[in-house]
Amino acid sequence: MSPRRASKPPGTLPSAKPRAGTAVHAKGHERVERILDAAMDVLVEEGSAGLALRGVAQRAGLSLGNLQYYFPTRQDVVRALLSRYLEAAIRHVRERMDGAGTHPDQRLRHALDAILEDQESPRHFQLFAELWALAARDTMVAEALGVFYAGYREGLVELLTPLTPGLTPARRERRAALLMAFFEGLSLFRGGGSLRSVAVPGLEQELRALWADWTTPPE
Repeated sequence: MSPRRASKPPGTLPSAKPRAGTAVHAKGHERVERILDAAMDVLVEEGSAGLALRGVAQRAGLSLGNLQYYFPTRQDVVRALLSRYLEAAIRHVRERMDGAGTHPDQRLRHALDAILEDQESPRHFQLFAELWALAARDTMVAEALGVFYAGYREGLVELLTPLTPGLTPARRERRAALLMAFFEGLSLFRGGGSLRSVAVPGLEQELRALWADWTTPPE
């Protein structure tokens, strides 16, 4: 079966759901979660080379046909896995912000805390390390990651907007893109990153200072 190309344009959040008409009942939802859990296990434990639909189906305890009923291609699995991760991350950030009260500056600091906390998970770091490797060889996976990062950037723009009213939308988006690049690069040197032992001390403090500079409105 040939891979389907992404139907949504860059900048649109990927769907966390399988193809239309599936997983509409409790058993279906449970199977979808089982498939996505199995796909993450395969990526983390076996690496990107092991991410084949047959292997994911076997680990999930399903037949290949059952898996493809929900996710016909490997790209569909990756898109759904990334979507589930992004939705959980956004939910975590919003929960931390809601716990900070109503002051915009405090809410943004709590948002940064939530983003940095996620980097402490070796499992999450390994997931993205394998997806980055897979994307270098698979254009369909690269497209799925592109949609994920477009959604990530949009989330940062949403965070920046209340405290950067003087910026044009284009500049705010560029600033969000730079922050995203900093976050992703920083993940290599902290938390579960394999390069943590060679990290320069004070990276997190510098990031927090940069975050404050970029989110503090001018007097």
